[in-house]
Amino acid sequence: MPIFSAVVSDGQQALAFNRGGRGRLVVGPRRTGVFREQLEYLNRRVASQYQYLAVKYRDGKKEHIPGPQEMFENRLVVESIQVKNAIALDANHVLIVYKQNGQEITRRVVRGPTLFIPDAQEWIHDFDWHGCDLSNLGRWIPHAHKFTKLSNVPSQIYLNVRDVRTNDDTLLLVKLMVFYELSDIETMLNYTHDPIADFINAVSSDIIAIASQMSYEEFLQQTHQLNQLASYPQLTSRADRIGFKIKKVFYRGYQASSALQATHDEAVEKRTKLKLYREEEEQQQHLQEFKLKREKKRTKLKQEMERKIQEHTQELERLKQDTVIVKEKLIHEASLKKSVAEVEAKLEVEKAQHLQRKHFLSRLESLGVDMTKYLVGIQPEFVPEKEIVVGPAFNTATTPLIPV
Repeated sequence: MPIFSAVVSDGQQALAFNRGGRGRLVVGPRRTGVFREQLEYLNRRVASQYQYLAVKYRDGKKEHIPGPQEMFENRLVVESIQVKNAIALDANHVLIVYKQNGQEITRRVVRGPTLFIPDAQEWIHDFDWHGCDLSNLGRWIPHAHKFTKLSNVPSQIYLNVRDVRTNDDTLLLVKLMVFYELSDIETMLNYTHDPIADFINAVSSDIIAIASQMSYEEFLQQTHQLNQLASYPQLTSRADRIGFKIKKVFYRGYQASSALQATHDEAVEKRTKLKLYREEEEQQQHLQEFKLKREKKRTKLKQEMERKIQEHTQELERLKQDTVIVKEKLIHEASLKKSVAEVEAKLEVEKAQHLQRKHFLSRLESLGVDMTKYLVGIQPEFVPEKEIVVGPAFNTATTPLIPV
């Protein structure tokens, strides 16, 4: 019988099976004779540095081989080879990994950032929590949120607490937002399988307990209490028991039946109109007060300006009068000085004349002139201005005249 040959290229592998079913491995590059054999080329599995090979051997053993790595799917040895991606973790997520060592199972927390490749004896915890209904914010669906990467950053959820009944039998839907933070992963894993369901049940219990003690109107007036963390003892205690911390609860509003809501809306509309009217009146009053204050301020400013103008005018008048007085004083002083100078000059002239006359008379006396006769002689003849007669009868012949 003819003998055929086959070529297994470099980078390839093949299995050659004889008619008895026994196989042999052929690793390339190689030319091999094929006599009564069937040649089967093997599939090559390649994993990059971000992947790994999950190998299941025929004896039941499993192995995970990190990349970069290649392996041929030799069915004489392995059952299957799968190329899987490594799990990328950022700093805000963790993985819960279980590992079996004989009869013992251990659990560990893998924190990011890292690129995690599990061992063959390890498996990752699958979380199955309530998930939010995207078409109805605040409604939660069981088993709707399935994941493996657990977030360890603070987060928040929207909750709608339904069928809340007040003590006057009014049914309400209360809308809340709960801010929480995971504080203890081990406690959470040990004591709950769905913390969102625990939050929903606990906050519903708190809201129902609050509303059952109030009427509808009282509930509307006390809604500010729903923003206080002290109003949620069941929620905070349950969160502590399962490894969470409730940071804040925010009240988003409520919803009642359509008829009750319409009545309430009408009442709110009336109150709003009255409030707006009152605010408008207050604004008008404030505007009037503002105008009066401005007018008073302008009047006061005007009076102040007039007072300053009057003071300025009086000051100018006073300065003018002071100038006139100073001018007159200067004129008077100048006139006085002039008069004094004239008198002094006249006195000097008279003094000079007296000295000259005195000198003249002294010369005459030295020359032997009889000064008495001289002085009498130079005097002008005395003529009385009027005569006074004393006596009983006036006789000009016998009565002497006395000159005055």
